[in-house]
Amino acid sequence: MKTDYYQLLGVAKDATPDVIKKAYRKLAMQFHPDKNPGNKQAEDKFKQVSEAYAVLSDADKRKKYDAFGNAEAFHGAYSNEDIFRDFNLDDILSQFGMKNSGWGNFKFRRGQGGTQAGAGGGPGSVFDDLFGGAAAAAGGSPGAGPARRGPAQAPTKGQDAEVHITISFHEAMNGTERPLRLHIDGEDRELTVRIPTGISTGKKLRIKGEGHRGTAGRGDLHLVVTVADDPRFERKGNDLHVLAMVRPSVLLLGGQAEVDTLHGRKNIKVPSGTATGTLIRIKKQGAPILGKTNEHGDLYVRVESAGVSALTDAQRAAAEALRDAGL
Repeated sequence: MKTDYYQLLGVAKDATPDVIKKAYRKLAMQFHPDKNPGNKQAEDKFKQVSEAYAVLSDADKRKKYDAFGNAEAFHGAYSNEDIFRDFNLDDILSQFGMKNSGWGNFKFRRGQGGTQAGAGGGPGSVFDDLFGGAAAAAGGSPGAGPARRGPAQAPTKGQDAEVHITISFHEAMNGTERPLRLHIDGEDRELTVRIPTGISTGKKLRIKGEGHRGTAGRGDLHLVVTVADDPRFERKGNDLHVLAMVRPSVLLLGGQAEVDTLHGRKNIKVPSGTATGTLIRIKKQGAPILGKTNEHGDLYVRVESAGVSALTDAQRAAAEALRDAGL
């Protein structure tokens, strides 16, 4: 069966350059050998779609290819050096956000004959020399010897990526697993991240191997965390502060006040003679301490007098009696 470059890219013969570019971008990301380690079929597919794009993305080469109608006939008249002349895949991939993707790992075979039939070896067998070397050789004449290359660069790890995420106060206090959808190096990634209990705003979570691509693998992903405010609690380090509104009589005579905690509403004791604005400390009821199992900060309850909108006759009489008694 004859090989059709349009079919390889999954586009119609009258596809626009933009449609061809989008089709190749999708396939290049899908069959990238770094995403399919040890998968020879995926690597061969990547080579085939790259050759198809090298031809169909160039108006002159595409016109000549259309005249032949299939890749085998086209290779009978044009060598691989003809096909890849003026074609810099590294520059093209950089437009997709994939510049540091390790393309030096993939190999082209240069055509040995000028326009002899079969000189190119056909699609799927175009890799034998370093990709970067073939790209450099593309400017030479068909049938010329191997191009002179500079010294090989050592494989390098990709750069780390940094992404900001916002989590709820509840997630920070209890820990959770958060699904994330990220867009890095021109591709969408989905991963699930574990949010540890006690994390606070400004902390970073490192996810190994999920950063930018490099010839020696991906860098790491750093998630910079922001914890959303909670209407009930104010966090200060590992301590939490909460407000309790009580009746004036409780402040004077003592009693109980119902307050919010991380584990629901609870009653606390208010000593007699407590002044408004007093902080009552409840040990080990604050925020979980990051990295320390079952350890918490403290909870501070600020006691405030509840306002009274209108006094009954009895309340007014009691208040006047307190006033007259010097309270």
